Amino acid sequence: MPERPDDDRRTFLRIAVIGGIGILTAGAGAASVFLPPRTGESAGVGPQPLIPIARLAALLKEEVLSLEISLSVRDGWRLRTRRQRVYLQRVADGDEASAFKALSAVCSHAGCGIEYREKDKQFHCPCHGAEFKLDGTLQKGPAPRDMDPLDVTVAEHEGAAWLFVNWQEFAMGTEQRTPRGNA
Repeated sequence: MPERPDDDRRTFLRIAVIGGIGILTAGAGAASVFLPPRTGESAGVGPQPLIPIARLAALLKEEVLSLEISLSVRDGWRLRTRRQRVYLQRVADGDEASAFKALSAVCSHAGCGIEYREKDKQFHCPCHGAEFKLDGTLQKGPAPRDMDPLDVTVAEHEGAAWLFVNWQEFAMGTEQRTPRGNA
């Protein structure tokens, strides 16, 4: 029995629709590779924006406050988020930035997370045994340098004075504090 013209049209339309969907899908994927990240988001290199970390009223003198910050980096079409620990201390009276100290919890030896021991009033790296005084000064190796300080700023946030931290990563395994990208 000969094919009807309607069957030829249906077959053509089916192939055209499926082929069109395939071409659109491939084109969208290819376009995302070549388009730059949206403005206002980190492209993966350079300093992170200032992060509000604590109300000034929450920081008592001589007390170590351990907080986690969330860092986000746009990687092409994907937003990667990771958490990083920061230690805060009020080292003087007043509400100026100089009255506060922020330390990165990343060990300068191999990048392990530094812990604070309340009973000893010192910092300790559980990976290789490095110890740091309360002010972040290296007391016992193998870490090659003191804990890395982070810049802080005091500004208005949510109707109160807050401490903002400028997250920065540094090269590991060196005595010199060398900044590196924040990917």
